[in-house]
Amino acid sequence: MNVVPKLADLIADPAKAANLPPEAVPSMLGELERLRAILWVRLTAGNHDGQGQLASNGDRLLDVEEAARKLGKSKDYLYRHSRDYLFTVRDGRSLRFSEQGIEKFIRQRMAR
Repeated sequence: MNVVPKLADLIADPAKAANLPPEAVPSMLGELERLRAILWVRLTAGNHDGQGQLASNGDRLLDVEEAARKLGKSKDYLYRHSRDYLFTVRDGRSLRFSEQGIEKFIRQRMAR
């Protein structure tokens, strides 16, 4: 019987990933993504006022419609490609986007 290592085991000893059964990989990636989202929300929403404002640094979490408008993309496109953007914040099933992250992304694209 093959024991599947936990996420903490893999972090402590990355070599254990070689023994991870292929069918366990999607679940492990899901756990990792969930942890990433939780930590990102914790990092960015420390002083959240409940209305999308982040008082600590002036950033705001935009919903998909607002983010799509700023980026010139469709809402559907953002849902499909949200993992491609570093400014995406997932909180459970909720999808939000850092306004400052979008503005930085746009500035970087314009500088090319």
